[in-house]
Amino acid sequence: MTIRPDDVALMTGSYATDAVDAVERAAVDAAMAASDPVRAEVDSLHETALLLAYAVEPVEPPRDLRAALMAKIATTPQLPALPVEDAQGGSSVGDLAAAAPGSAQSVAPQPVAREARHAAVTDVTAAPAGTASGNARVRWFQRPARVVLAAAAAVAVIAGGTLGIQSLAEHETGPGQGQVQASTKLDQIYAAADFQRASTTVKGGGTATVVWSDQLRKSAVIFKGVKAAPAGKTYELWYIGSSITPAGLVGSVDGGTTSAVLSGAKAAGDTIGITVEPAGGSKQPTTKPIVAVPTSA
Repeated sequence: MTIRPDDVALMTGSYATDAVDAVERAAVDAAMAASDPVRAEVDSLHETALLLAYAVEPVEPPRDLRAALMAKIATTPQLPALPVEDAQGGSSVGDLAAAAPGSAQSVAPQPVAREARHAAVTDVTAAPAGTASGNARVRWFQRPARVVLAAAAAVAVIAGGTLGIQSLAEHETGPGQGQVQASTKLDQIYAAADFQRASTTVKGGGTATVVWSDQLRKSAVIFKGVKAAPAGKTYELWYIGSSITPAGLVGSVDGGTTSAVLSGAKAAGDTIGITVEPAGGSKQPTTKPIVAVPTSA
C-alpha cells in the first residue's frame, strides 16, 4: 500500500483518535518526525479529543451501536466511479469512446457540465478530478468499512466520553489495540489501569473534572465553562492531605475547555483543591477553595 503525502495530511485526525492501521500509523509517525507543524497538529487534535471525552459525564453507548453501523454499511449503495481524465486535463475516457470509430476528423473534447457529471457527488468532488485533493476525497469514499467504524468511534469520542480512549476498531484488532497511545502526561493518566475521574461545579460557574491515577501518582484538572480569574489573580492547584502542597497554576482559562496536569506527586487519598490566588501563586492558600475533590476510595 502506497501512501501519498496528501494522504498523511488527511490522517492526522484519525491518528489522534487511534483510527488508523499499522501502515498508516507508520506514515504519520514518519511525517511527525520530519515536520514540527504535523506533530503540533496531531498533538492538538489528540489533546482536544481527550479533553472533550473527559470534560463530560460518561454515557453508556447503546448495545446495538456496532450492529446498527454494520447494517447501514450493508445497505448503503456505493457511489459510481468518477470519470478518468487524461494527464493534460482533456477529455474523459467516456468522451473519447463517444467518437465514431475510424473518423479522421479531429474531435475536440466536449466539456460535460460539471453538475451533470458529478450530480450525485457534488459535495465530495469539489476539487477537480486528478488533483491531489480531488483524489484524496475520492479515496476517502472508497475506504473499507473499518474506517467507517473508526470514524464513528471518533464521533463517539466527542459525544459520549466512554469511548474516549477506545475505538470501535478494537472489535477487529483485539483488546487494547484501540487505546489512544500515551504520549503526554495527561494521556498517561487516561491510559492508566486505575484511571479515575470525578466532576464538580465551580463556584462562579462552570465545571471542573479531576482525573487521576494513584499508580502513576499523577492527576489533572479539566475546566469547562469556567471564567477567567479576576484581574491580578490566578487559579492555583493544591494537593491537600497531611499537608497542603502547591501543585501549579492553571493558565489560559477563558470560559472554554482548559486542562492542567498537577506538578509533584499525588499521595493516595489526597484532595485536589483549587483556589484563587494573587498572580504568580502562593506558597499556601490565601482563600477558600472554589473546588475540592477528594480522591479517597
